Amino acid sequence: MSILPQTASAAVAIIKSLEPCESFLILRRVAHPEDPWSGHFSFPGGRREAHDADLLATCIRETREETGILLDAAHLQQRFPLEPAGLNLRSPLWVQPFLFTILNPPPLSLCRREIQGAYWLEAQLFQNMDLHENVEMVPGSLFPAYPLDDYYLWGFTYRLLQAVLQADHKQK
Repeated sequence: MSILPQTASAAVAIIKSLEPCESFLILRRVAHPEDPWSGHFSFPGGRREAHDADLLATCIRETREETGILLDAAHLQQRFPLEPAGLNLRSPLWVQPFLFTILNPPPLSLCRREIQGAYWLEAQLFQNMDLHENVEMVPGSLFPAYPLDDYYLWGFTYRLLQAVLQADHKQK
């Protein structure tokens, strides 16, 4: 039974680069006391604004604002099912994930107010389950997590990346 209305109010771009090896863009959010995802790893994205035509437009705009990457519909590979984010928070929201495929990682121009760093995470490394850990990210609750830099990729972004790689594996 779902306690959330299934209406997306945000979107994320899962950006897969094919060269030099299959990898995914992961951002590290700036620590900010009013951000429930402060300091977490994430995909580019954010909340829909009134001027966005739809959630794809939100996704493309947020990606440009946060990373400088100019995506367009030609890069769009797949729209994934709506996914809840922030299930451990008081006000979770539904997010529309979009998978984009590009040939090479482009230069990044990070919005330093929102993003402290960016990583191209190799799919092959992330798929090595020996590198994953169960970590207490919320007091009293263990979560599957992948160590990256000095923190962990976990929760919403972790689940989405797992889903993308599982879908990719089924297609092959």
